[in-house]
Amino acid sequence: MPLYFLQGGREHGRYGRGLRSADRLLSLKSVFGVAPGVSSGFLPLTLARGRGALSSSCSSGLSRARGMPPRFALPPHPMLTPSPLNMPDTTMPPDAFPATNEPLDGSAWRAHFPVCDDLAYLDHASLGPTPRLTARAVADSLAEQGRRGSLAHAGLHDIADATRAEFAAYIGASPDRVAYAANASAAISLIAAGLPWQAGDEVVVPAIDFPSVVLPWMTLQGRGVRVRTVACVDGRVDVDALLAACGAATRVMCVSWVQFSSGCRVDLARLGAACRQRGILLVVDGVQGVGALRMNVADLPIDALVVHAYKWMLAPQGVAWLYVGDRLAERLSLSAAGPRSLTPRDSYFDHRYEPRAGAARFETGILGFHGIVGARASLALLRAAGPARVEGAVLRHAGHLARGLLDAGCHVQGGADRGDFASGIVVFRHPRHDAATCRQALLRAGVVTAAREGHVRVAAHFYNTDAEIETLLRTVRDMPA
Repeated sequence: MPLYFLQGGREHGRYGRGLRSADRLLSLKSVFGVAPGVSSGFLPLTLARGRGALSSSCSSGLSRARGMPPRFALPPHPMLTPSPLNMPDTTMPPDAFPATNEPLDGSAWRAHFPVCDDLAYLDHASLGPTPRLTARAVADSLAEQGRRGSLAHAGLHDIADATRAEFAAYIGASPDRVAYAANASAAISLIAAGLPWQAGDEVVVPAIDFPSVVLPWMTLQGRGVRVRTVACVDGRVDVDALLAACGAATRVMCVSWVQFSSGCRVDLARLGAACRQRGILLVVDGVQGVGALRMNVADLPIDALVVHAYKWMLAPQGVAWLYVGDRLAERLSLSAAGPRSLTPRDSYFDHRYEPRAGAARFETGILGFHGIVGARASLALLRAAGPARVEGAVLRHAGHLARGLLDAGCHVQGGADRGDFASGIVVFRHPRHDAATCRQALLRAGVVTAAREGHVRVAAHFYNTDAEIETLLRTVRDMPA
């Protein structure tokens, strides 16, 4: 079935009550650079399956790509007649990205984000705002379950498998190396519990890292495992300092690709190569990077990557992915088991312990299917925008912010020219006001940021605009002495 994209349309209200002013629906082929002269502002909308997922009000003003009928007729219904397959097309190649390197115009995508109606939202490092497509996909999936109960369940397994494959392609992995998890802490805890530890073994972590990177290893202290924390300067995780903390007993290093409290990015290529030379497993929390920055695990010597989807990936909470590399897969045993961990069987009374092949064996029970439906929709949006172009827009905004904040007399962690250390996160301290005061002043101006560890954290995504960045900078400059 074809995938349709909405250009120039807006919904009535926040979510899901039909679309108006829709110029046209465009085919997948048009969006991904085959047809010339196509704008980048497209929203993956819905599959033409079942009885349709949109109200009849959206049938006016809609048309299919050239060569298709001028109208896509949607049968009327009182509220929703959804299907769990009202999702981005499962036939879309998982590695299909726009065939263009032109800079991304974020303003063309703003209609897809209802948060833009009221706010300059610059807090993606805390929580990604739900795109209209994603909210609609989740609502449709839940409504279908409400209407059909268990009859709606079968298709969700297929969607979960397709989403796994699409996320795997997004990070350059094979689908059999990716498992679902409830969150990043659960995924890292799974690794910590599944490795063969001996008393005296060590784990190295940065002292400033997020609790989900540090705490799972702390649970091993009762088994004689030591957790070594490495001090950092000005929010920067120094690769040399991490390696200097490693010794003959070091078995694992766990680190965030991008630090939540400073935005500084770790050189995973250099760190991973050094860890491999020493026989150390490198476990990476990619939550603050993936979705904003390009990631290709095939090019990096890392052993695990954990990604929770609710921040930069703009997906619902409760959906995370765990990539398990070959070296780790050989050593990692199941620390928990359930029906999904084992090979399929015909009887619930068949209790043979035969773990599934691949990373999927680390999934113990029922998945959060409705969240996965939403995650797939958000992933389709990011793929349509293009990972390289998203990264370019995110880093351009970060540079704009850092330079402007320094000009305003603020201290910016890592400085304005952070080079390879740069990410989508910019963290600053005002010369006269504390972080909480700055955050409240910005909020009064309609700008959403976060206060973290005595600093203000700003995290702009690809759809944000220069005007929003300037609103933040002007507010910071105008704060009273």
